[in-house]
Amino acid sequence: MNDKLIRGGTVLTDPAALPDGGLLEEAAVLVRGDSVAEVGPYEELRQRHPQAEQIGSASHVVMPGLINTHHHGWGITSFQLGTLDDYLEQWIPVIWGLKPLDRYLEVLYGDLQNLRSGVTTHLHAAYFRDWAYSRSFRDHTYASLRAHADSGIRTSYAVQVLNRNTFVYEDDDEFLPRLPRELAETLREFVGPTGSDAVPDDYFELLETIHAKFADSSRTRIMLAPVNPVWCTDALLQRARQTADSLGTGLHIHLNETPFQRQYTNRLYGRTAVAHLERLGILGPDVSLGHAVWLDENDMDICAATGTSICHNPTSNLRLRNGILPVARMLEKGVNVSIGMDGNSFADDEDMLAEMRLAHKLSLLPRGLEPAGAPTSFDILRMATVNGARSAGQSPAIGSLLPGSKADIVVLDGGRMRYPYTAPSIHVVDSILYRAKHGDVETVLVDGEVVLRDRQFVNVDEAETAQRLRALAEAPPSPEVARWQQAMAELQRHTREFYTGWPAVEERPCYAVNCGHEAAARVPVAALEEEAS
Repeated sequence: MNDKLIRGGTVLTDPAALPDGGLLEEAAVLVRGDSVAEVGPYEELRQRHPQAEQIGSASHVVMPGLINTHHHGWGITSFQLGTLDDYLEQWIPVIWGLKPLDRYLEVLYGDLQNLRSGVTTHLHAAYFRDWAYSRSFRDHTYASLRAHADSGIRTSYAVQVLNRNTFVYEDDDEFLPRLPRELAETLREFVGPTGSDAVPDDYFELLETIHAKFADSSRTRIMLAPVNPVWCTDALLQRARQTADSLGTGLHIHLNETPFQRQYTNRLYGRTAVAHLERLGILGPDVSLGHAVWLDENDMDICAATGTSICHNPTSNLRLRNGILPVARMLEKGVNVSIGMDGNSFADDEDMLAEMRLAHKLSLLPRGLEPAGAPTSFDILRMATVNGARSAGQSPAIGSLLPGSKADIVVLDGGRMRYPYTAPSIHVVDSILYRAKHGDVETVLVDGEVVLRDRQFVNVDEAETAQRLRALAEAPPSPEVARWQQAMAELQRHTREFYTGWPAVEERPCYAVNCGHEAAARVPVAALEEEAS
């Protein structure tokens, strides 16, 4: 395999060392096989390695590949299939009713969109949108893994499992009998047996099989994804923990994404979900929590103490009306925070650079009347690289461009983001966070292999993949799919009724945003009265 010399006017070698280090001017990265062999001045490396294939130029920015730590493998977005944003609890039955597409094509196309925005690694939380077809879970799993191999992306594939509260935050045996009989029978027919006592053996058998199959893979890591404590019994969570320990892999868990989830778990456990998971022995450095919007101060301390990561999904948290993650507070406490897109990116286009920008801007919200600190562009870049590697259960060799690191590299065309002028005092990382877009990503390498060259995919026909997906989306649904969609449409009214009238969450917000909520509005007044007295 020929060496490659990746040249940049600026080379970001180590996000962990920024801003005082980790940056080289007029430099290059020598790639040998799947790893970074050398990093140094371009002219020096060129003279010593004249036979190396040259990529990039003095006008390019070379940086580590980005890491999307919360991905669901959806190539065609829910919006494109006809769904507008809503509260998560009301949105779920809507997306379950969307027309299912070919799993391989969807995952493949989703990978291409990630790669095009500079994502070289993602954590795929394999929560399937076509819930009624969970009977094809094994086939879906293998199709997804085959798509990842064909796209060339690096993935932590977290196989999802749940065993209770399928439709709302209540046991199925309590909720379904209150539904119209025909609707309840249809749901049971499609979904199959449910119940809090079920710990699915077939799931763990599949997990162990694919874990063994990909044990020697350089790009695919198998993980477990017990979806969320609201959907998993303690017995299932503990078995997942034990299995992760025995296989030497990690866990990815949605947690406290919404205020409804927080209220439910607080009632169920008599403590917060984070405190409960700590008591069960679930948390640790190999665990990442998706969303985690509704954590309190003690929850954050527990995550910091146990080394548990938090995956921030800024756009999805806005689109599904979840709230805003208090990133600044978590970073201050030493929590490892990463960034994910959740298949709900800002412009519905899987642009990780835009997602990083939104994460940065949201973290600038005021925190009371004090000029409190906020994450910098360097903090956000770390969240999207080295923090993300840890959150995704990947090797420390991912997320930087140092000798011995994996050669996951993004080459940005720096011309547009500096056009027509940018002051010399502006750091290149600030330029990336303020102005870079996925269209600036010119070339992408994963494991030393060029997968995107001059904005064109090397091994996959992107246009053909998109065309095939469009044909499937346009085709009329089968009678079986139509019947399931009708059931989901009817279920929406009952789920809306179920969540109506829940007590409000009383919480002093980390960020002081404009808010008409009476309890929140009283906080600063009470504080002033106490100070005056």
